[in-house]
Amino acid sequence: MEQEVLDLDSRIDILKFIHQYQRGEIHYRREREYRIFTWSSNILLVLIGALLITKQTETLVWKPYGGWGNAVASAAVILVVAYSMMWQFRNSKLRGYNARVTSRIGELLHCFDQGYFGSEAEALYPDHWGNYGQTGVKLHRRLLAVNYVSATFLLGILALIMIWVP
Repeated sequence: MEQEVLDLDSRIDILKFIHQYQRGEIHYRREREYRIFTWSSNILLVLIGALLITKQTETLVWKPYGGWGNAVASAAVILVVAYSMMWQFRNSKLRGYNARVTSRIGELLHCFDQGYFGSEAEALYPDHWGNYGQTGVKLHRRLLAVNYVSATFLLGILALIMIWVP
């Protein structure tokens, strides 16, 4: 099979198309992570709100079952939190893969080269953008940072506390 050699303009057009596509994927992953956070946080906030406005000893469905009822309610909260965090984590990881591609395209288009797009000594993109998507997403780093995963985790902890503390 014979390969066709592309001229520079064709290569740049292909890179621009791939870059635009990857940016769209990054946007899609961000939106999806937000939607996952929204539905899970709504479930947890409704539960927390219900626990705040009701008399816990009388009106909660699981209270007549005692410790077992609390355990089942806690298991449901843990399931929602774990499922949500796994999906958010997955979307963040996939977004990182797309970010690596966009960073590489920026390198190929000389966006990180100082003075390439003019006489100024600065590059079009800051140097630290070259590492965009390079760092692996670790669970403990996500839990200790400000993001949807940590917010979901904290809401889950609060819901669990609300279930067990009368």
